[in-house]
Amino acid sequence: MAVLKRRMVALGALWAVAFGLGLGWAPAASAHANLLLTTPAVGSSVPTSPPELTLIFDDPVIRSGKTVQLTGPTGSAVDVGAISRNNGGRTLTAKLPHRLRPGVYTVTWQVVADDGDVINDSYRFAVGPVARGALSTGSAAPAATAGRWPTTVLRWVLFGTLALVLGEAAAIRMARRTRPKGAPLPGSWSLPTAGLGLVAALGLAALVIGNGSVLGGLSHPALGQAGSRPGVLALVEVGAFATAVGLALRRPRWAWAPLTATVVTEGLRAHPQTYAPGWGALVTVVHLTAVALWLGALVYVVRCAVAWRSTPEARRSVVSAYARRAAWLFAAMVASGAVSGLMVIPLTKVFSTGYGWLLMAKLAVVVVVAGVAMAARQRLRRGAAPTRPMRWEAGLLAGVLALTAALTAAAPPRSTNTALAIPPPPSGPVVPLGARAGLLGISVAASSGQAVVQLTAPGADAPGADPGYRLSLTLADPAGHERALTVRSCGVGCFVAPVSWQPGTSHLTLQAGSKEWRGGQAAVAVPWPAHNNPQALVRAVETLKHVGRFTLYERVTSDPGLGKGTARTFALTGQEFLERAEDPYRTGRAAVVDHVPGENGTSTLLLGYPGQKIQVEMTLDAEGRITRQTVTTPTTFVTRTFVYPEEPKEE
Repeated sequence: MAVLKRRMVALGALWAVAFGLGLGWAPAASAHANLLLTTPAVGSSVPTSPPELTLIFDDPVIRSGKTVQLTGPTGSAVDVGAISRNNGGRTLTAKLPHRLRPGVYTVTWQVVADDGDVINDSYRFAVGPVARGALSTGSAAPAATAGRWPTTVLRWVLFGTLALVLGEAAAIRMARRTRPKGAPLPGSWSLPTAGLGLVAALGLAALVIGNGSVLGGLSHPALGQAGSRPGVLALVEVGAFATAVGLALRRPRWAWAPLTATVVTEGLRAHPQTYAPGWGALVTVVHLTAVALWLGALVYVVRCAVAWRSTPEARRSVVSAYARRAAWLFAAMVASGAVSGLMVIPLTKVFSTGYGWLLMAKLAVVVVVAGVAMAARQRLRRGAAPTRPMRWEAGLLAGVLALTAALTAAAPPRSTNTALAIPPPPSGPVVPLGARAGLLGISVAASSGQAVVQLTAPGADAPGADPGYRLSLTLADPAGHERALTVRSCGVGCFVAPVSWQPGTSHLTLQAGSKEWRGGQAAVAVPWPAHNNPQALVRAVETLKHVGRFTLYERVTSDPGLGKGTARTFALTGQEFLERAEDPYRTGRAAVVDHVPGENGTSTLLLGYPGQKIQVEMTLDAEGRITRQTVTTPTTFVTRTFVYPEEPKEE
């Protein structure tokens, strides 16, 4: 009796801990795609109509229904042209066949993520000037799941039936060896539970082909979705449960076998698979198998204990046999749960996100269930029928499964610096800027709602090179208020940060570093708004061609931190300078030309050549002549001063 008591207590404790660590911290749930960036940027205002809309996700998505819809300032629909998928399905681009008039526009989007869940949301941007406060600012937020409550209910049923069928098959083997003579085994639930699981699997498949609606899947199915990855996974689950129903009618003892495919399918659609492909699926398969066997076997063992209440010895034997196997299940659940939990959600976000609060609510219910379970087993040990505690235990266990299902339809908190596979396109007109930090070249492209920074290092393009770039940004707005910007990677040496630019000149401080090359600090001044004016460069080059002899002072350095370089002096004409200089602007063209008016008729031109990672800043006097110039390339920083002879005064 003492040994059995210890096993009973250990069984209740292990059950509570396994649920808390396993189910609570690593739901075998769907992996949602998150909208990371858009062009035009969320909450931004672009001066002219954009040619297209771009949405960048952190995971591949497929089109669903009306994937991208646009609503104008009056609430009427605006035509959206062809929608293309790029970057492995992570980028959607919608052409705009007509120019957008000034005003605030709303983009509503809907896609299907790799897990089969349909997610949708909306955001706004403006064309032309807009009143402050008329737009929400910031980056894209986690999207909602279309049909979230049907998804929750259907997954609740699917997980429950999966556990009952698999657990029952495992527990029957124990029960046959411990049942009293002449006592029958409890009847199998495999047929009704597999049938109910088939209904749930069909409902989840209908959600995929119905663009988030079960009724839509029945009345207006998008059959093309069935060939997508989510559609194939859903059909595999339908086939697995249909086969289980067929076996339950003829060979009930083998009804569990086809449902192993469902376990694998859930592993392929789970959150850990997104963060660690291959390993994530394996961890989820181990975890879900342990959970299913633990729960289903527990239900069947309790049924045996109730059926054999007149034979205390048989009742104790079946519980003891289950307790021995539960130790191995516990180890598998805790290990896989801990690993997959660390893959999905950082501990710092447990109490600060809705997803984390769902986890904590689930853990609280688990603690109560553990207490009720221990009370039930104590009554069982004393030979009393634990009917009332078992009812409470079953109800609370159903609540735990319901919270697990709710987690599958919720998006886990994503990292604010999730990496992009490619640089985002500019959001409207661009302000190109260049600098150097140590031996690292810096290219900055500031556009509405964002700043894209590209770092370059000597020899970084060589095969096998790994510069190990890192970057932090601090913004001082025109009023002098400073704040650190959230930076995410967008490729090798590429970083992007959401910025709500204020009218005037902001100062961006960059702290750049590399694993192999000396970095440092640099700063650039960002005039806003951007005024693209290609003709201003044409006029500046034409003016320079007609300039007579002048004096040019030039310094060249590869590391501004060590000095601006040795000063060199040249006497030449404007035409000679253009013929001598290797600067790309000598042709009068640049990919980006931003014009910044100054005082007393002066102005500044900011030129960008993204393909060559070259930026030029030139100051023009009131006569349109270049007076100062800086040229930033991937390897050098050039400063020039142009001094013109004074013209004789008329007497």
